[in-house]
Amino acid sequence: MKTVIKLASGGVAIMTLVNDADEAEAIEKWKLANPEKYVNHRQMLDSAIPTDRTFRDAWADTTPELTIDVDMAKARDIHLESIRIKRNAELSKLDIQATKAQDIGDVDALTQIRVRKQELRDLPVTLAPSLASAVSVDALKAIQPLE
Repeated sequence: MKTVIKLASGGVAIMTLVNDADEAEAIEKWKLANPEKYVNHRQMLDSAIPTDRTFRDAWADTTPELTIDVDMAKARDIHLESIRIKRNAELSKLDIQATKAQDIGDVDALTQIRVRKQELRDLPVTLAPSLASAVSVDALKAIQPLE
């Protein structure tokens, strides 16, 4: 069993009690260490906690079911940020290629690089409809434009 603590921020903290620790005492210690964060807590089976931590910062406890929920708006933001990180790495690689193409005067390569860089810069806008329509973590994870 896990103790799921609902946070004022909307997220959750997951507490695992060890060595027959007293739950009430552990919760009180947690509250003292994290003032103003505690809303409430409840027990959940280990199986109710997702094993995939990709969207850990989007976990919530908002429904009466004894399972961790995912705040899809936060999950979309997390996913878009991970896409931006990959995109920025790709843009850096293209900057190097552009410098090399410019050094040798390869106008065709420069044109192709400019087009690709613009496509990459436009990704957040291009992906917005797909991200908005993703209603599950799996649907969101399937949106991988740079792989």
